[in-house]
Amino acid sequence: MDPSHLTIEALAEKLGSVDTVADMLTHIPVGMLWVDDHHVVQYANERACKIVGIGYPKLVGKTCADLFGEHYPKMLRERFPHEVTLHPDNVGPRVVEVGLVGTESGHHFCYLTDISIRKELEIELQRRDTFFHDLIESSVDGIIAADMKGRIITFNGGAVDILGYSKEDAYGSLHVKRLYPEGEAQDILKRMRSDEFGGKGRLLRHQLIAITKEGNQIPMSLSGGIIYDEDDQSSEIATFGIFTDLRAIQKIEQDLQQTHKMLLQSEKMAGLGRLAAGVAHEINNPMAGIMLYSNLVKEQLGPDHAAQEDLDILIHEAERCKQIVSDLLEFSQPTSFERTGVDVNEQIHKTLAILHKGPLFQNIEIQLELEENLSRIWGNPVRLNQVFMNLVVNASQAMDGRGRLSISTRHRSNKGLIEIALADSGPGIEKDILGQIFDPFFTTKAGQGGTGLGLSVSYSIIRELNGTIRAESEEGKGAKFFLRFPVLQPEVTEIES
Repeated sequence: MDPSHLTIEALAEKLGSVDTVADMLTHIPVGMLWVDDHHVVQYANERACKIVGIGYPKLVGKTCADLFGEHYPKMLRERFPHEVTLHPDNVGPRVVEVGLVGTESGHHFCYLTDISIRKELEIELQRRDTFFHDLIESSVDGIIAADMKGRIITFNGGAVDILGYSKEDAYGSLHVKRLYPEGEAQDILKRMRSDEFGGKGRLLRHQLIAITKEGNQIPMSLSGGIIYDEDDQSSEIATFGIFTDLRAIQKIEQDLQQTHKMLLQSEKMAGLGRLAAGVAHEINNPMAGIMLYSNLVKEQLGPDHAAQEDLDILIHEAERCKQIVSDLLEFSQPTSFERTGVDVNEQIHKTLAILHKGPLFQNIEIQLELEENLSRIWGNPVRLNQVFMNLVVNASQAMDGRGRLSISTRHRSNKGLIEIALADSGPGIEKDILGQIFDPFFTTKAGQGGTGLGLSVSYSIIRELNGTIRAESEEGKGAKFFLRFPVLQPEVTEIES
């Protein structure tokens, strides 16, 4: 034995009197019980009496089974501390850690530590941990954290939904760099370390592209930062980010821009309509006179006269002017028409049945994807047929009679709307003129007989039917037109004029 250590006898000699030992047991912060070989309490210090809530005279003589119930046999067998909930009189439940130290004589020291406050703190910490876990998991945004080696340590349900990786993927072999295009992760870390993007260790509303498990690119807004060691603010522990999917927001912005364009278009069309009505009426009568007298002169001169060819040109151009006037009137003052429930799919089939045998359609592949059991719309079949015919003919002409025309119908907005989509494989519409295609007299077929009123008239008809039309196009990749109409409500049964 190390001579610097005291023996039991020497320690007893140093402690001196029994009073000293008693004083030590009284002030020790742990409850102490002396238990005989029959497991009966023979001694208890003051702290033990307070913990179990029983005075000394009553505590001495009680068995450990009385005090600790079914836990006591386990303590004897397992010889390690057990947590026991006691119910002292006039005191709430108390959680106590109880341990046994045996002696060769069969007696035991039983020490008791009140851990009620510690258990309350543990429960509160667990409750808070559960709350923050649920808070992170319930976020629709993706919340991701990774250590400084790129290993993911937090990957919430929002991240699973947006990026397509399972939690097993994330916590397994997924490296945080795989969530971004090449080099983007390093750039984000540099920005977080900079003072220029929200302060050092922070990054606010940084727009980027994230890569899904399938390799798709998703526009995101990232706010995040670096977590530092509490004791060493220069030591980086982890990074975290909150990823907001911008697809829905961008779609709303696009819809708002489209709505704004449509409002401007409606205002412009209304003004042009009033102007067109006046011009049409002023031109119509003189043109009728020109045509009448041109035909009279042609008859009087006879078929062999040298002016016959010039007169034919004059009559043809006058007829063309008359058609333009007719279109102007149609555009400016849409005639009233009966409305009833219209089967959109049926009108598409009727339009194609009229056109498909024409020479312009012999080398055009038509693909139909029409939703079955499509709801009816409240409109006029003849007017709707006129719209479809304008769009289909325009598409065919844009493809020079050779290509692919796709037409589809489907429900939108929880079956509150019908959408008709027409897409061609033509050269597309240049970006700088896409916003002008519904303007009166605007045409890309100058010199080819186009008046520039077909889409304007179609726009007016669609508006009269409470519908909308918009165009999308990339130069060289064809054009797409999207028409939307409200579905026929069940209570609407009578024909309106």
